[in-house]
Amino acid sequence: MLAMLPVFLSFLLCFPILMLHSNGEYVTQEAQFLKRLHLPAPGPESIAFDAAGGGPYTGISDGRILKYVNASVGFLEFAITSPNRSKELCVGNGDVALDYVCGRPFGLGFNHQTGDLYISDAYHGLMVVGPNGGVATQLANAADGVPFGFTNALDIDTNTGMVYFVDYTSQFSVNEFSASLKAHDMTGRLMKYNPESKELKVLLGGLGGAAGMAVSKDGSFILITEAITKRIRKFWMEGPKATTWEILKEFTGRPANIKRNAEGEFWVAFLVGDETGSCPSQQQSPGLRITGDGMILEAISLDTRGSISEVAVYDGKMYIGSPYLHFVDVYAWPSKSHQKEELMG
Repeated sequence: MLAMLPVFLSFLLCFPILMLHSNGEYVTQEAQFLKRLHLPAPGPESIAFDAAGGGPYTGISDGRILKYVNASVGFLEFAITSPNRSKELCVGNGDVALDYVCGRPFGLGFNHQTGDLYISDAYHGLMVVGPNGGVATQLANAADGVPFGFTNALDIDTNTGMVYFVDYTSQFSVNEFSASLKAHDMTGRLMKYNPESKELKVLLGGLGGAAGMAVSKDGSFILITEAITKRIRKFWMEGPKATTWEILKEFTGRPANIKRNAEGEFWVAFLVGDETGSCPSQQQSPGLRITGDGMILEAISLDTRGSISEVAVYDGKMYIGSPYLHFVDVYAWPSKSHQKEELMG
């Protein structure tokens, strides 16, 4: 999950994401806007739902993880990631200098068997909190003796309960994103955490800005989005290609989070921004639905303006995460009858 603070957006250019049929025609579905879920602070970078369908849950810039209750109540605090967090300093915080004190949760994922919520916090590493919320427990902040630079997206293997997550970079912090771009940093890592044995293992290094990751439905592979190198990498965990990787897809824009849906397909969000952190009014925030083989099933356009970080589909609705917006937008999922087509260009 790539989280983008304002400094991030200053280094992204607005670009049109063109989804094309092999015959050259555009393939874009316009999603129907349903409602806007307002937040007390910006930055709903990632979206999650518990086993009972509760949520959405999301982390925001002041360090809290919130749970949406209903239209009357809105969002309530569920958990925090920093044990030294001060409510007086942090609630509504917009000062990045306080982020380490307040925490900054990015990746979220529930183990639906135990009810535990696993969290990637940019400053405090891999964390977990129980079904009743509260203060999260740190599980890891380094791997193989190398501290995490910017812990980002995570996912849970629903078959085994294993936790997989990425470190965007081991050389730069979340507030040094621009430096990571200039350096063309390739120190991102994919890791596996075993909740029973507490073992942490690095599966793959050399990632160019590990922005998002998702485990396949059968657990045989992982897809990783790389924002710096603008591509999706496929890492095999089972079968004859186990422990090897391949480049699945390359783009002209920067992919952000990637989420698996109930059908085993994947939704990829793309970051769009100009030097002021916003886009012209005609620019649409893009999202793609793809197969594990990289075939494009659907492209969507959204009324939500500005960069999005995640497209999370639950119960026929699309929940849109964002690096800096003060809300989660909800859309109806367009028709799934699109013919599978390759992304051209």
